[in-house]
Amino acid sequence: MNKIPVCSLGEISENETQVFDVDGKSVLVLQLGEKYFAVESICSHADVSLEDGDIDANDCTIECPKHGSLFSLENGEALTLPATKPLETWAVSTDGENVVIEV
Repeated sequence: MNKIPVCSLGEISENETQVFDVDGKSVLVLQLGEKYFAVESICSHADVSLEDGDIDANDCTIECPKHGSLFSLENGEALTLPATKPLETWAVSTDGENVVIEV
């Protein structure tokens, strides 16, 4: 695994999304509480950015702003139709003062 720093701690506010180019892929990163998540930034159902999707911190999901599909932030699973394919996910950690994606 290759660890790639994407931003510094505090650069992403809680419940806020930010998209980064990580190893040629568009990755959406967000923070919920003390935990960070990294998922594919484009809905698997339609070619729509999830960057402005609604986040549910309790259920750990993000909703596609176009058709309302819900995705798990933990494993990328498509939880509601019309999406049926999961999002790609990546392990996220912190390394000193940086948020790091493992690819």
